[in-house]
Amino acid sequence: MKNELPVSANARSVVTQLQKAGYETYIVGGAIRDMLLGRTPKDFDISTAATPEEIRQVFGRRSARIIGKRFRLAHVYSGRELFEVATFRKAPGKKDLAEHQNGGNDDLPDNLIMSDNSFGTSKEDAARRDFTVNALFYDPEKKEIKDFTGKGLEDMERGIVRAIGNPGLRFEEDPVRMLRALKLVGQYDFALDSATENALFAKLPLFELASSSRRALELEKILQSAYGDRLFEVFHDYGLLNLFLPKLDHAWGSDAMNYALDLLFERNCRMEEGCFRNSISLAMAVIALPFVEAASGRAPGTLWESSQESDAVIDEIVDTLFLPQNMMVRMREAACRILRLLPLMEKRENHMLRRIYSSRSYGHARELLLIRQAVAGKPLEECEALWPDSVPERGPRVRRNRGRR
Repeated sequence: MKNELPVSANARSVVTQLQKAGYETYIVGGAIRDMLLGRTPKDFDISTAATPEEIRQVFGRRSARIIGKRFRLAHVYSGRELFEVATFRKAPGKKDLAEHQNGGNDDLPDNLIMSDNSFGTSKEDAARRDFTVNALFYDPEKKEIKDFTGKGLEDMERGIVRAIGNPGLRFEEDPVRMLRALKLVGQYDFALDSATENALFAKLPLFELASSSRRALELEKILQSAYGDRLFEVFHDYGLLNLFLPKLDHAWGSDAMNYALDLLFERNCRMEEGCFRNSISLAMAVIALPFVEAASGRAPGTLWESSQESDAVIDEIVDTLFLPQNMMVRMREAACRILRLLPLMEKRENHMLRRIYSSRSYGHARELLLIRQAVAGKPLEECEALWPDSVPERGPRVRRNRGRR
């Protein structure tokens, strides 16, 4: 199918160089889906017939490096952009599927993929992917879309999430695919086809077998996106949130959780409008804020008094709210700093201004104040005037003469 899609110049350059070197190469996956839906892709993933070593030979060691163990691929720099360039895969062999059995863990399903480094053709690569809407390949030179499954374009038009092949087997091979299926439902307002939905409910307990690092990475992506509130709702409706973020699921329907979703929705709206960047630590602080208020005995929208005790409450909430996913230490610390600044900024005492302005998290805390104002239905102008976007410049520091000792 001929279709000219808005591929970035750097992505096109990577594809062109590999094709000129004699390797069949395409842009694949979510970028094709986003461009067909009129959205701007977050990134461009590339698949090729070249092995990771051959990719490095094409671009040189300075521009390409091989990463990964379970799934080996190359990171290729073109201009200021970084691209993941993967070799075409085929369905894993018995060795890849049975590798975990050598560890003596009989609880793991036989079909769980522990290593995915069996190289294949482009058609084999499409057949082993998760969903038809993620199995579209695009050649930017020929301006041609390849739909090897024969269902991808049709399912895109109808808004259907359909597993490729046996849906139960797809979820056994990689339980994270259940989360990705529901992300498509929440982010694009798609619907699961009946076979995929039935398999998801049947295989849901397997989600706990997914590696902690991959689940944490998925949470980071959700917090960076502008759809986190909607995704959490879909996860809850399908029973996944209890396995993914149980503390949020247990609080579902409470005043604190409802307020957290309202704040997250407003944050996402402002992010889409270009008012603020997609900070993970800010998203964590937005979600944690109502729970800190509740733990401090305050009603939603009512901040606590700053103290050592409240600082300890903030640390505990941020440390435990997102378990069992372990967020990076710097993200947790940044979220705590944001929350500690809020009561100080609401009081706005003159002797605290220097401390507030000098904090690394001032910009994030200011944004959270504006989000609270918007959710409360209050105009933002007064808050924006009190707390400028850029930190006021300090005058020259005058050293006092303390006299002779």
